[in-house]
Amino acid sequence: MNEVELKFLDINVAEISRKIEALGAVKKYEQDLESYYFVADGFSGKSSHKKGLRVRKIGNRFFITYKDPAKKSDMSVREELEIEVDSFEKAVKLLEKLGFRKGYLTKKHRVHYELGDIAFELDTYDGIPTFLEIETNNEPAMKEVCQKLDLDITDGSKGMIEEIFPEKFPENSWD
Repeated sequence: MNEVELKFLDINVAEISRKIEALGAVKKYEQDLESYYFVADGFSGKSSHKKGLRVRKIGNRFFITYKDPAKKSDMSVREELEIEVDSFEKAVKLLEKLGFRKGYLTKKHRVHYELGDIAFELDTYDGIPTFLEIETNNEPAMKEVCQKLDLDITDGSKGMIEEIFPEKFPENSWD
């Protein structure tokens, strides 16, 4: 499935939360997340122009996610495949046994809303102000939801947060 996403960095969290809820979006969870990206030839934990592979922990749920390199677009457009697994540690070990090298452990706090097939995520990393990430499965849907939220789509940032704020993430073990 294609994932189309944009990040809006300079937001008023309370105001955007109210607007998201006014659209009818439902808050599905508020959790701390932990993720390892894995590195191998052609895979990166800090470049959306390479393939991405990660293991993520959301509360008591665990996921392995693969992402294709980003397609040429004004938005971040990547095919994404995700499977739920029963153990964070076993998933990490499996990928290491397959020859992938574990990168840096990222931690963030996320408030996650859903409206149909659109996800709204308010993410907070240490040292980075809370930002809004919107995920849809097509570009027209992204344009429509940004308009409904009074967001200037040209203010949206594409790419991984590690690309937007490279100084906030360690350089070791990423590529």
